[in-house]
Amino acid sequence: MQRIPDIAMWSDLVNLPREVLRDICINLGLPEKGSVDELCERIWPKIKGDKELQNRVLSNAKSNLFGGKTSVTWFTFDKGDLAGLKDRVISSLPYNPFECLRVPDAQDITSEPVIISGAVGETKDEYYLRFMYRIGNARYTYGMDMEYRPRTEITTVYFNESKDFIEVRTEPKKAEKVARSLAMLTQQQISLEQVRVAAPFGFNTELIADALGGELIDQKAKPELLLENFSEEQAKAVVDILSALDTYFGNENFDMLRDALERTKEKFGEEFLAIPFTALILNGLDKIGMGVTDGDLRGRPLYDFLRPHLQPQGGYVRFPFTENGITKIHTIRIGLTTNSIQFVSAATEGVFGYVRDRLLAL
Repeated sequence: MQRIPDIAMWSDLVNLPREVLRDICINLGLPEKGSVDELCERIWPKIKGDKELQNRVLSNAKSNLFGGKTSVTWFTFDKGDLAGLKDRVISSLPYNPFECLRVPDAQDITSEPVIISGAVGETKDEYYLRFMYRIGNARYTYGMDMEYRPRTEITTVYFNESKDFIEVRTEPKKAEKVARSLAMLTQQQISLEQVRVAAPFGFNTELIADALGGELIDQKAKPELLLENFSEEQAKAVVDILSALDTYFGNENFDMLRDALERTKEKFGEEFLAIPFTALILNGLDKIGMGVTDGDLRGRPLYDFLRPHLQPQGGYVRFPFTENGITKIHTIRIGLTTNSIQFVSAATEGVFGYVRDRLLAL
C-alpha cells in the first residue's frame, strides 16, 4: 500500500516550506540556495519515477505534503456508512489507487473529479484519496500556432472510517463537487451531509477560539436588528445626534446639546425610541469588521460595547500548536455561512488533527 510520500506530485512539492526543501536538497547532494521554484526544479527530476528514492527523501516532509494554506470542509455519514468504503472504491475502479498513481490523459480530463491515487494513514482506519479535475483552459501560443490546454486541480480527501467523516481540503464549492463524485463512484451507497462546524458552538466565533485555546483577532458581523421601516429622515436624525455630541466635546455647551437631542428625538417616533441607540447607529450597515494585530479582540472597549448588537458572520482565530517540541502560531478563518475552515497559515497533518478533534462534534 502506498503512503503519502509515494503519491506526492509537483504541486505538493512547491507548497512545502523553503526550509524543508533546503533540507531535501542537502540530503540529495544538491545546491540548497535559491527560490522555492529553483529548489523544486532540482529535486523533482531527481526523484520523479524512483518511488523508493521519493519515499525516502520525502518521508520527513509527509506531514506537510498534503497540508499548506487551504480550506477544509467536513462531511459526515450515517453511522457505519463509511466502514468498508476503501474496498468499495477499489472495486469501483479498473485499478487499485492505493497501489498505483494514474493521471488521465490531457484530452480525457473533465470538470468531473476522478480518483488518481490513494495512500494509507497512520492507523488502519485512516487513508487519503486524491481527486483531479479540470478547472479551466489555458491558452498557449507559439509563433503562428495557438492551442488550449487543460488547467487542472488536485484535491486531497482524508478519511477516517471509525469516526464516519471525511475531510475535503479545498474551497467549499469544490468540496461539494468532490463529495458528490465520491457518492456517485460508490453508486450512492453512502449518505453524506456537510458538517455544520460552528453549530455546536452556537455559531459563536468566540467559543470556537476558546475551544482551540486561541484568540479572536478579527470578527465579521452584521447588525442584529434590521429595521425595515427606518426612514431617511430618521437615519439623518442619528447622524445629527452624533454631530451634536461631537460639537459638545468641542464647545462644552450643554444647553446646545440638550436642544439638539430633543429636536432629533421627535423624529424617531415611539417605534424606535424603545430600540437601543447603538442598534440605530448600526442599522443600514451591511457588514461590520473589527480586528486587532496583537492580542484578543475581546476586551477591547469598542468591540465589547457593540457585541450585543451584532450577529457574527465569521472571523479569524489565532492559536498556538506545539509539534516536534516547537510551538508555532497558526491562524484560521471561520466560515459560518460556508461551514468551512480556511487555514491562513500553512497547516501540517498535526494541525489538521488538532483543529478537527476540537471542533467536530462527531
